[in-house]
Amino acid sequence: MRQGTAKAADQSLEEMELLRLKFQLYKVEDQIKEHLRAAGERAFQLIERKGSGVLEDKEIQDLFAKVDQLKQEEARIRFEMDQIKERG
Repeated sequence: MRQGTAKAADQSLEEMELLRLKFQLYKVEDQIKEHLRAAGERAFQLIERKGSGVLEDKEIQDLFAKVDQLKQEEARIRFEMDQIKERG
C-alpha cells in the first residue's frame, strides 16, 4: 500500500514538473515570436527608408541574438521534459 502511494506521489510530482516546464516553454515560444515580429517590422521600416542595410542594423542583430538565446533555452526545456518523461 505504501509503495503504491509513494509511486502515485512521485507521478504527481513529475506531472506538475512537466506542466511547469510546458508553461515555461510557451513563454519562451511567445518571446521568440515577439522578437521575430519586431525584427520583421524593423526590417520593413529600414527597407522603406533606405532600401537596404537590413542585416547590418544593430537593432535587428540584437533581436536575432535574443532569438538565438531563447532557442537555446527552448532546447534546454525540451530536453528536461524528455528526461522527466523517460523516468516516468
